[in-house]
Amino acid sequence: MPHKPLSRKELILDRAEQHFSDHGFQGASLSAIARDCQVGNPGLLHHFPSKQALYRAVLETQAKELMERMEQGVRPGDDLQQRLQAFVMLQLDWMQARPAGFKLITRELLDNSERIEQAQFRPLEAFLRQSLTLLEEGQAAHLLRQDLSALALLTIVLGSLNYAQMVRPTFSKAFADPALKLDSQWLQGMAGDLLRLISCAPLAPCPATRD
Repeated sequence: MPHKPLSRKELILDRAEQHFSDHGFQGASLSAIARDCQVGNPGLLHHFPSKQALYRAVLETQAKELMERMEQGVRPGDDLQQRLQAFVMLQLDWMQARPAGFKLITRELLDNSERIEQAQFRPLEAFLRQSLTLLEEGQAAHLLRQDLSALALLTIVLGSLNYAQMVRPTFSKAFADPALKLDSQWLQGMAGDLLRLISCAPLAPCPATRD
């Protein structure tokens, strides 16, 4: 089925995501985004009156997608062990399906130390809180390690998978491990190791990632 053409606002958000992903908030230019969209500065400013407003809208779009993936993939009625595995796989699927979005969120977590202090609305907070609650449930059920805080486990999950994604090109040149040849194979192995690292008892292997 052919994809529905993007509206002008959707097109701006799509191109802005790539620009913010590549250059960060400070480095991205509204004029460059407008040229990429072929709408001109007035057309862009009609929808988003400032770079801050556009950046926030991009982050809100990412946060909404992450929450939708969470609701669809980590279903409350499923077995808790399955939900924990699905939570890890959600990160991998999102990295592969939305590489620019993944890179943007990574940049946001690295670059936002000053802005976050003044922010009245934090788009990623709901996803992070729901993720933390899931890990706390895993600890309460004695499925996850209790010698670490749930917040430490969340940091390990998100940080390890993000770092594994970023270092694969460099590692593939330095090491001969065949798993490093493909993103999907490398991250699949990392996900399994990560689950073993944070678990009290061995969990079943993660299902295969989609190519």
